[in-house]
Amino acid sequence: MEREIVKKILLFYRDVDGEIKYNAKIIQDYEERYYTAAIGETLKESFINSRNKVTKPTEATALNVPDFVSATIRELQAANERLAALKTAIMHEINKLPLHQKSILYDFYIKGLQWVQISGRIHYSPTQCKKIRNRGLDNLAKGFVKNSLIKNFNYPN
Repeated sequence: MEREIVKKILLFYRDVDGEIKYNAKIIQDYEERYYTAAIGETLKESFINSRNKVTKPTEATALNVPDFVSATIRELQAANERLAALKTAIMHEINKLPLHQKSILYDFYIKGLQWVQISGRIHYSPTQCKKIRNRGLDNLAKGFVKNSLIKNFNYPN
């Protein structure tokens, strides 16, 4: 795996939480729009029709929600599970690195610190930090290739 791909994966790591929150927001919007409205209508109907028969609000709600909404919610929930697993896998691979490589890659790619800040934290020059970063990227590439989840994930462009 090339360094540029490893960099792309590390930069995507920053966005995983945002992607998960965005998907959760869409799920919540769909649930509020369809499930809450359907429950309200079902409860209203059950009060109107409750003289001689018993209705099941949950069953009626499920039947009134369009199939595409249910499918979209399931897809988004599955995507969130994959994103969470990806984030865990990436951090697991980073944690396998030697301390200085791990520290520099985490600070630069995940926290977004500048070279001056990183070099001040670990007491190496920015040039040395960049060399350590390059070794870390190469080592991380080896780990990423072995991890099927990281290697096969469909990263956005």
